[in-house]
Order: sequence, then C-alpha cells, then structure tokens
Amino acid sequence: MATAMLTGCFSSEKAHIPKEGEIVVWKQNPQLIVKAKLGPRRQHIPDQFDSEFYRPAREHYLGQFPIGYVPEKFAPITQGEAESLPMPDSNRQLQFDLNLSDLDFQATDGYLPDHDDQVRVRIEGLTMDMRAEHLDTYKTFLQRKEYFKENSKFEKYGLTCYQKKVADNFYGCYGKSKKYDVTGVLLDVIALENTADNRFIQIRGDSYEPNKYGGIWVKWETNLNNWDRWQEIDSAIWRLLDAWNTTPLKNNSK
Repeated sequence: MATAMLTGCFSSEKAHIPKEGEIVVWKQNPQLIVKAKLGPRRQHIPDQFDSEFYRPAREHYLGQFPIGYVPEKFAPITQGEAESLPMPDSNRQLQFDLNLSDLDFQATDGYLPDHDDQVRVRIEGLTMDMRAEHLDTYKTFLQRKEYFKENSKFEKYGLTCYQKKVADNFYGCYGKSKKYDVTGVLLDVIALENTADNRFIQIRGDSYEPNKYGGIWVKWETNLNNWDRWQEIDSAIWRLLDAWNTTPLKNNSK
C-alpha cells in the first residue's frame, strides 16, 4: 500500500515536459525574456550521467528552425509576470538550433552537431571576470593575439584571421556584426575533416556582449562548410532574440 501511494504521489508531481507548438515564456535574465512557440523537439542521447543531470522539464530549448524563420511576435509581458519567472539553471540556459538548408534532419542533444547544415546556438551570461574586465568580443580577440603566429594574418569571407600557434590548421578569426549594437563574432576554426575515428566541432562562434540584454554570451557551433555563412548565422541569431524578447523593461538591449 505504501509503495502504491508513493508511486501515485510521484506521478502526480511529474514535471511537465514542453512539446512542439506550445507557447513558453522563459527568462534568461531581466532584460531577455523570450516568449515563443516551440519548434521541433530534439532527441535525447542518453549517457552515464543521465540520472544526475538530465532534466528535460527544466531545459530552455526552443527548437530547431530554418535560418530564415520568422517567429510570431508577442506583446511585452507585465513587470509582475517578469518578476515571477525563475532564472534558468546554470547548465540549462536558452538554446536553439538553426537549419541552413531545406533538408529534414533530427536534432539531438549529443556532443556534436547532427548535420553539416546545422548550427547549434547556446545563450549564457557573461562570467564575473568578463564583467569585471568589461570585455567584449573585439577586446577578447585582441587578448587572444598572443596565441596567434606572427605574420600569419589573412582575410577570408570578410573575417580577419590568424593562424594559431598550436597547429597549422587551427585559426582564430574576428568579424564585425551587421547589427550596430553588437561588437562582433569570434570564430575558432579547425580546418580538418572529420573522420569516423576522430570527430570534433570544426567551427565555434562566440560573441561577448556586455551592453546587450544585460550582458550575454552567445555561443554557436557548426560545420567547416559553413565558414562563409558566419555573418548570415550571426544576423539570424540576433534577429530571433530580438523577435522573441518580451521583457517589459525599456531599452532592453542596454
């Protein structure tokens, strides 16, 4: 009898896992509160730490969308609603994926992107050190020059790039964003092909924006074939965040 009662108790308290088509309101911080209709859900790839860390009901994953997706725009929420929303878990902050093609493929939460045409996007807060040093994307790029080879500068796809000291096929690049209030994008590029025995993320993009949405760190990753589409990816990310944002605060980009 006791066992049956416990089972019933746990069942009634089971957390709701959001589904495709549902409208959610998720707070990243007081300046960035997204209200959005969820896109296709991703498939979970189990690992040995599932019992400790896998909490799908608490993930802020918006879905996978075409690069040109135009979301429904909602009116700003009230201040009271904003204050009642919880902040996200540190390891379950805002996430979404972009599809650069018309191909249909399943998104997952595995370690690597699921397809050559996929861009994985993750939004986090700036670290305390970044805030203390007033770092932005371009300042971070200048700091990283000590890791670049001398006289290795070159221009590619509108980016300023350097060869890294660690290996000839590793590059660090900086590009200006088309959005006026964003300081740019840093790319870490590994210009090597993935193999069956050695798979890795070929391009990582980072934007450190202390003056945008109260200070956020935009992370994205994709395949080497999309190196020339970095600015299209960057513009889509900021466009979507602007469209989804329903914070009641004025000057929410500041």
